[in-house]
Amino acid sequence: MGSWFASLFREAGMDTVISDLKDSPVSDKLVASSDVIMLATPLTAIEDIMKSIGRMIRPDALLLDISSVKRDPIDLMLKYSQSEVIGTHPLFGPSTASLMDQIVFLCPSRARRWMKPFQNFLEEAGAKITVIAPDKHDKLMACFQTLRHIMLTCLGQTLIGMGFNSHQQINCSGAWFGQLLEMMRHQFKQPSDLYADLAIANPYSVETLSLFLKSFAEMANNVSAGNRDQVVSSMNQVAQFCAAEATSNDSSWGWWRDIGGDSRHIEV
Repeated sequence: MGSWFASLFREAGMDTVISDLKDSPVSDKLVASSDVIMLATPLTAIEDIMKSIGRMIRPDALLLDISSVKRDPIDLMLKYSQSEVIGTHPLFGPSTASLMDQIVFLCPSRARRWMKPFQNFLEEAGAKITVIAPDKHDKLMACFQTLRHIMLTCLGQTLIGMGFNSHQQINCSGAWFGQLLEMMRHQFKQPSDLYADLAIANPYSVETLSLFLKSFAEMANNVSAGNRDQVVSSMNQVAQFCAAEATSNDSSWGWWRDIGGDSRHIEV
């Protein structure tokens, strides 16, 4: 993703330098001379990087990160630098061709000078910007990312335990289950340590997964006990939720506004 953004900046005519692990340590002169610094690193590396370079970043410069979790990285950037800080989360991967129609979250935290020009730059390239507080962003990502990653991991572990063989049995599964398997395969094209770090670093992961565990356990208990009415009631609750989403934009995105989002920035 660092290389992806470097290409974007260069295409816009900006003088762009990549400093990778092989270039360590980063020179004081390079950091001090940069107007914009983007951290495109694992979450676990951010504190050490900021301890190393934070004091050299000019107060009038812009410091960005592109982590999928925002609260803790932003706190570290604010702590170890005097620069302007905007937490950034591009909701796409490095195989994306351009910023056109891509969602990018922005969490301005100390950004009086840089916020408007940086947002304008992304929007002019076609990005759909959502400005949101770090905590509210992380609560969303606990749903959009952590819950999905863990659900698909547990699905895979269950299939392994059942001795499922996709080559022999996929033709019997039907299209929907095949799509679920394809989602799982797509997820694990990415390194597992990335997903583990996102789950552990997100302050809302435990709360979100606990809700899922409670719901799953209740359903399993009702199935085990033959409580048909309870199983039907749970399914009907979700069916009503889905029906409300399908028929009313106001209803379907009420939860989004409740946590601070703006539905105008989201393509449904």
